Amino acid sequence: FLAQGKLGDALAAYQNVRAIQERVVGAEHLDTISTSVNIAITLQNQSKYQESEALCRDVIEVQQRVLGPEHPVTLGARYSLCGVLYNQKKYGEAEAR
Repeated sequence: FLAQGKLGDALAAYQNVRAIQERVVGAEHLDTISTSVNIAITLQNQSKYQESEALCRDVIEVQQRVLGPEHPVTLGARYSLCGVLYNQKKYGEAEAR
């Protein structure tokens, strides 16, 4: 869906997958976390920056606890958060990340 520019469909699909993952493997499983990052990126691509920022922060909190602050997946989510902050012109906060 993303490659076709169907962001609404992509978001719905990711949210459906995440709901299943949370039920089957749990909210803190690496696959569930990765799907949450994809949701945050899709929200950012839809210019839903506040929703994306909130989800990124939630995901990073879980990732730091479960994977560690320097895990590549955690760093990727932090990078995504920086992009969201930049798009909201929160430059100082983005630089601090």
